[in-house]
Amino acid sequence: MFWTADRMEPMSENLPRIHPTAIIGPEVVLADDVRVGPFSMIEGKVHIGAGCTLDSHVAIYGPVTIGERNHIGVGAVIGGEPQYRAFKNEETSVVIGNDNKIREYVTINKGTAEGGGITRIGNNNYLMTGSHVAHDCLVHNQCTIINFASLAGHVELMNNSLISAYAGIQQRSRVGRLAMLGGHTRITRDLPPFMMALGQNAITGINLVGMRRAGIPRASIDAVRKVYKIMYFQGFTIPNALAEAERQFGEIPEVQEFIAYCRASKIGICRAKISKETSRADE
Repeated sequence: MFWTADRMEPMSENLPRIHPTAIIGPEVVLADDVRVGPFSMIEGKVHIGAGCTLDSHVAIYGPVTIGERNHIGVGAVIGGEPQYRAFKNEETSVVIGNDNKIREYVTINKGTAEGGGITRIGNNNYLMTGSHVAHDCLVHNQCTIINFASLAGHVELMNNSLISAYAGIQQRSRVGRLAMLGGHTRITRDLPPFMMALGQNAITGINLVGMRRAGIPRASIDAVRKVYKIMYFQGFTIPNALAEAERQFGEIPEVQEFIAYCRASKIGICRAKISKETSRADE
């Protein structure tokens, strides 16, 4: 059962636990057990599912759809206008899935008409304090965005990717599954799955810990490590490196994923040169 703001008075035990200082607009629809903390404001076409908690001073500007069991921290702003000069007040939105933790002062902007109109957050993601998700981003599932990291417009994070503190991702870049950006890292290209980046577009090795935690078989991890060496240390062009990786390890699903991702890139992959001594290829 859902209720709308016009049913908010009088309060009773059977209605959502809304702090009396919260402001709920007439178009807002909340599940029965949604909690809204003091001085929060929800306006426009907003739908919030069961089990969600909004702490104090949260601002949500519809259209926004939020699934179930999400926790939104103090001062978070969801559905603010895209930071895009050509925005003409089109009706665009934010769509958030289930079981996400969105911490203090996170900002998630609406999409743009040019970008498809929707900024999407999937399930089981953890957006830490002060992180920013810009217009038209697509964050898949179980991603972690650490304090003050920033995603520019149209960025895509694949499942289980990790963005460390103060990292910045340029617009239209993609981060592959189980890839990781180190702190203060900047990427302007696509980061392939299972890779670790540091500095600017520089690959430092494979995300060994993340792959192990995800239950990826040892044989697959070893194959990805060898593909990393082919890509970054044997002097191949990208097409030739991918062909060699496919020739040697094409039967491994994770290598197939890596190759398909790189071949699908529209802006090129991160491939800055680093010394082998500073890499983590032999972990």
